[in-house]
Amino acid sequence: MRTALVLAALLAPPRPAGAFLAFPPPGLLPPPSFGAPAAPAAWGLTSTAVPEPAPPPPAASNGAGGTGMVGSSFNLVKACVGAGILSLPSGVAALSSSTTAIVPAVALLAALGGVSGYSFYLIGKMCRRTGADSLTELWARTVSPKSESLVTLCTFFTPLGAALAYSIILADTFTLLASTFGLSAVTRTMSLLTVTGTTLFPLCLLSNLSALAPVSVVGVGGIVTTAAFMAYRALGSYAPGAALTATLAPALRPAFSAAPAKLLSPSALVLVSMAATAFLSHFNAPSFHAELRDNTDGRFKRLALLGFGGTFALSAAMMAAGFLTFGGASSGVILNNYSASDAGATLCRLLTGVSVVGSYPFIFSATRDSLLRLLGKETRNAKGGVPVKATTALLAAITAVASVLKNAGFVISFNGAIMGSAIIYIFPPLMFLSLLRRDKQAGVAMTGKLRAEKAFNIGMVVLGVFAALAGGTVSVLDSFLPHLLA
Repeated sequence: MRTALVLAALLAPPRPAGAFLAFPPPGLLPPPSFGAPAAPAAWGLTSTAVPEPAPPPPAASNGAGGTGMVGSSFNLVKACVGAGILSLPSGVAALSSSTTAIVPAVALLAALGGVSGYSFYLIGKMCRRTGADSLTELWARTVSPKSESLVTLCTFFTPLGAALAYSIILADTFTLLASTFGLSAVTRTMSLLTVTGTTLFPLCLLSNLSALAPVSVVGVGGIVTTAAFMAYRALGSYAPGAALTATLAPALRPAFSAAPAKLLSPSALVLVSMAATAFLSHFNAPSFHAELRDNTDGRFKRLALLGFGGTFALSAAMMAAGFLTFGGASSGVILNNYSASDAGATLCRLLTGVSVVGSYPFIFSATRDSLLRLLGKETRNAKGGVPVKATTALLAAITAVASVLKNAGFVISFNGAIMGSAIIYIFPPLMFLSLLRRDKQAGVAMTGKLRAEKAFNIGMVVLGVFAALAGGTVSVLDSFLPHLLA
């Protein structure tokens, strides 16, 4: 079974690395009138009310100038998946160290991917109805402009968590690379300060990041190489007694047990939280909807299916390859498990390092700009450049935390539990339910299908609240007080 699963990982589609969310600036527009003649077409309602003025036009036209389905699907997979995919094996390890744990883990990943895809589609569908072109504006138009700061806060904390996780990954990656090349005296803190001071800081001061776009090509090649490498190594290169296994520290060596996976264990929430991060691209849903050629609801649904289906296949393959190699010893960044003398792992670390360095300024820019907006400050100075003091202070704070906090898996799971749950499972259903209430007040009758969809959205909100509270708590306990989960 283990070999079959590993071979399946080889057949999964490649993932482009280094692609991140393009967070939209918060908008503040008055909510339009709903329950209009467009409502039956948009929601499957049967109207018994006097027609009202139509809502604003869709966020984008249905002309031929947008991006095609293939290109949009590829870009959606890029937007969903980042280097955080390297933490998924540790999510399975939190569930169990038995090889059979990969089966329920993949099933759980598929279910959560399906819910995330529906949520993404729902955002685009509501943008079409309301004419909103960002998640913040959509919240203002559907729920209330007074509470849109909730979404704005997420545009700050989500990339902040990603930036912290990436700083941790860079510290680990370059420390291992230094050890590979004989620089064993280089500490983790030295690696982090060096890459931050010499590379990240100058890049984060750039006002135009378009020159970094070619790095995504390196990311694509890097993840293809990493996926193939991990699948090959899972075939036995790190089996007990193997030469490479002997070079690992005891805590990093493969560890498997025959104990079955405890699906109802609180530790399963670690994987649930990481899965939220793996499928998180919902800030970009309005942009994908606007840019899709002939962006009907049916075509946008197909985009969500293809994009999230591809993300699931890729994530499941990487998760299986890493866990089936190291089992319960899988670390928060799976590349850390591979030997420093493993040439293939060294190449993958180099490619990962280049990809993360090139992508870091995009995440940092989103974090800094959201923070400045929350503080009521301008995101650019009088000359059009980025604020140097704000950049220095924020980057220094992230670096300081990353020098102490060494578990990227914890950051990814905790960020996924809190921010991912809110953005995927809570915000979109609340906006949808708000629209339904307006339709009801306008005298619009619901169909049976829409009643079922309403019930499903209520269930999503319950899931989101539970995943945020319980998942966040378990992520903390699993990383710092694991004996309480035993």
